[in-house]
Amino acid sequence: MRNHNLQKSMYGIGIGIGIIFVTAFLIGQVILPIAIGRPQKVETPDVVGISLAKAKRILAESTLHVVVRDSLYSETVNVDHVIEQAPPAGTELKEEGTVHLVVSKGSRMVTVPDLRGSSFQDAMIMLRNYDLRSTIVDSVYHESVDRNAVLRSTPAVGTKVEKRTLVRLILSRGPEPQPDSLEVYDYFFPDWEEVNP
Repeated sequence: MRNHNLQKSMYGIGIGIGIIFVTAFLIGQVILPIAIGRPQKVETPDVVGISLAKAKRILAESTLHVVVRDSLYSETVNVDHVIEQAPPAGTELKEEGTVHLVVSKGSRMVTVPDLRGSSFQDAMIMLRNYDLRSTIVDSVYHESVDRNAVLRSTPAVGTKVEKRTLVRLILSRGPEPQPDSLEVYDYFFPDWEEVNP
């Protein structure tokens, strides 16, 4: 008899626990969402091909967050523009969801600028602006190009090269002194390889 009462009692406790779980589920999944409103879903806008700044603005207006996952070189997509997004456009996300972007670093290739006649310092700055490195390989006398100005470069002007390529410069020593001249020339010729590694 006592065992029978214990079984009834345990059965009652089990039913009570079951009712508590069902009630909690209904409150959490049905009643509360109705009372406070379910999280809205939004359609992910298409931001591929537009600038990162504009993409961030568009996604923020859709109550979505942005994470830049990577940046890659691209020959077809402008620098700081979106190459790809995940999830893709048209995907439904909850408000405050996250969209991951891959952004372009621009082309890997640059064109060697015309440095002829520029002072060595100006040439170095210009090459650095093009994300190229520079080194002086020689200096020669030249009648019409000022001392320490660039005579020519290798690779040549207009050549397409990868960024960080080393451009070798030949500088002018200015006009060659006459054999009977007593004037002493102090030529500027730095004794180092790369001036902008």
